[in-house]
Amino acid sequence: MHADSDRSSIVERETIVRRLLRRAAGRAGRPQRPAPEVPFGRENDPNLEFDERQMGTELGWLLGALSVFLVVHAVWTRLGAS
Repeated sequence: MHADSDRSSIVERETIVRRLLRRAAGRAGRPQRPAPEVPFGRENDPNLEFDERQMGTELGWLLGALSVFLVVHAVWTRLGAS
């Protein structure tokens, strides 16, 4: 009798899983609502973030940090060599 109850519970579980998979497959087709429009996606120039006006300060910081790093590296290697 125990084997029959196990078999029936397995069959019930399989039918439940099949129903759930059918529901999930039905929903996966296409979204019900269109995706919301992003406000900043309406800009005319997609490369606005790479504008030269904005790159000036970042370029200055990069060159300044690179020169400081090179000086520190040169001093460090000189100290290590002596």
